[in-house]
Amino acid sequence: MRVLLIGPEWDTGQWTDYCRAGLEAGGHEVASLLYGSDLARPVSLWGRLRRRIAGPHRFHLGRVLEAMRRDNLRVLDAAQRHRPDLTVVLKGEVLLPETVERLRDLTSGPVVQWCGDDPSWFPHIMAAAHLYTRFFLAEPSYAADLERHGVGAEFLTHAADPDTWGPTPSERQDPPEWDVVFVGDSRHNMGHLPSTRLRVDLVEAAARSGLRVAVWGRGWEKLDADSPARRRHRGLTLLPAAAVAQTYRRAKIGLNAHHAQMREGVNMRTFEIPASGAFQLCDAKARLGELLEIGREVAVYEGVEDLVEALHRYAADDATRARVAEAGRRRVLRDHTYQVRMAQLVARSHGEPTA
Repeated sequence: MRVLLIGPEWDTGQWTDYCRAGLEAGGHEVASLLYGSDLARPVSLWGRLRRRIAGPHRFHLGRVLEAMRRDNLRVLDAAQRHRPDLTVVLKGEVLLPETVERLRDLTSGPVVQWCGDDPSWFPHIMAAAHLYTRFFLAEPSYAADLERHGVGAEFLTHAADPDTWGPTPSERQDPPEWDVVFVGDSRHNMGHLPSTRLRVDLVEAAARSGLRVAVWGRGWEKLDADSPARRRHRGLTLLPAAAVAQTYRRAKIGLNAHHAQMREGVNMRTFEIPASGAFQLCDAKARLGELLEIGREVAVYEGVEDLVEALHRYAADDATRARVAEAGRRRVLRDHTYQVRMAQLVARSHGEPTA
């Protein structure tokens, strides 16, 4: 099947690349297009001059709108060339409803959306939601918001790429360098996202626990100077993904603390930590038990006090950590790879049942 895959270019993620590899592993011919790549490039000398003349706000707005215009045209050009049997849009917040409608004309089969964020944050996604043949959500609770707009949405959880996240045969098996590692942005002070300090509270509790804690990600450097999380902050980013995976394996505990947008479902980290072969301690989510067996394939905590107790308990229990890490990795390799997830997406897009 010819598949057109449209997804974001992220500085800290490879979602589009993972999905492409999963589709190709399923035998599909894939043409992929990354939107947002223009904004990832440094501003040229001419651009810096224009910014000085126009002012930073006017320049930035014009740059964003121009990048969006080019992305919409590139999407339609790719569809015209590839003539897909299936078009898959990952998030696609830059796509105008008119572009999605044209994609329907250029695609001989379904045009589907897989949204990893709250779609209500993005006006273009909401405006085009009714145009998709299928609308998949990584967070199932947002289906109610879409239902009010006459759109039926289905839960499709995240996954992990084992080739990226798994250990290599030549990797050294050194003693753990840290007791606890968290890799992720603080999220409480990052623009349009809901403002919440819960993730900060959890990571700061871990940092005050007396254990060896290391934190990577954006936003931690903006906390107060006496913040224990800021004092354990190692860098704004930790790239590439293989380096993150290796860091998880160098710690006793890979900590997962979801952002507030994940109300019931789980993030990518939920599958990436076990895919790396590391032990995961995850905040409890309503749908987590459907995806990993709690206590056997993943350990959970509820709230700050429970987290601190669990950190000390599991940091001292080598046997349990090894057993859970091994079982979690086996489960991810069986049920939660991108090859599995893309097979489910393709089947459900065509109305076929999946296991």
